[in-house]
Formats: sequence, C-alpha cells, structure tokens
Amino acid sequence: MQTRPTDADRSRHVLRLPAGLLLLAVWSVWAVAHLVASATPPPADSAEAIRARLLAFAPAAVTAGQAVAFRLRVADCACAAPTTAPLPGIRSVDLRDRAAPPALPYALIVFDAQSRLIYAGPAQLAGCGSSIAAATLIPRLLATSGVSPLISPASCGCPIDSKESLA
Repeated sequence: MQTRPTDADRSRHVLRLPAGLLLLAVWSVWAVAHLVASATPPPADSAEAIRARLLAFAPAAVTAGQAVAFRLRVADCACAAPTTAPLPGIRSVDLRDRAAPPALPYALIVFDAQSRLIYAGPAQLAGCGSSIAAATLIPRLLATSGVSPLISPASCGCPIDSKESLA
C-alpha cells in the first residue's frame, strides 16, 4: 500500500529546493569574486615607489647632478648579467654583490641628472632571435625630457642565449 505524502513531507521538499538554490547562489558569488581577484594584475610600480625602495636597499645611492645607472642582482634570478661598456656621461653603480629584495625586481635602474627615474627593468630585453642590451636605449631615454619612465615588469631578465650562473 502506498502512502500519500503529507503536508509535512511537502513542506520539507519545498524547503530543500530554495535552500539548495540559495547555497548555489552564495557559492557562485564567492567563486566569481575570487576568480576576479586572482585575475587582477598587480598594480604597476610608480617612479616614487621604485626610488624609495632603491634608497631603502642602498641608502645615499641616488645623487643629483649626473645620470646614474644601478645594476642589481634580482632575487631568484640565476643568470649573470652581461658585462657592458660604461655609457659616457652616466655614472654606473654596481649593487650586484647582494641580492636585491623581492620588492625591487629590476636588474637595471637609471635616473637622470635631476634624479628622475628614466628606466627600470631587465638589463637584457628579449628580442627576435637574440636579446638586446637595455643600455642601448638609455641614451635615447635621457635625450628625451619630460617623458614618462620606461618601467618593464619583467621579473628576471635572463636572455635565452646567455644562461650563465652567478656562482
């Protein structure tokens, strides 16, 4: 003999459906919010933030009056920066004796004579077939005044054709 569903059974069934839909909606909102948050790129560094981090890493490093190029050893970057000839009119400061902090992921940082940031990025830029020394761009960047700095977010500027160890 089959029993007919009672009113109590019907009310339990009716409550299960909205509770399940509510749970699904809450989970969907949570999942979408986390996906959007993880897909958001990190904020770009500003010239002031890079300068402040460089001064914290190497106090009294930036001086006005002459353009200066800082060579840093990027943390978690196993390649050796290639040796380059010094550029005329630019003082070169080698800070590769110790690894730079993770908050300063730039192998080359250049300031002009007025202590404005000109370039922050890898020492070698990936090119088509071979890498290009970033130092070749510096004279052109210094010659143009009043432009925004070139900040390249590359985490490790290891060129494909030069994977030497720092050790």
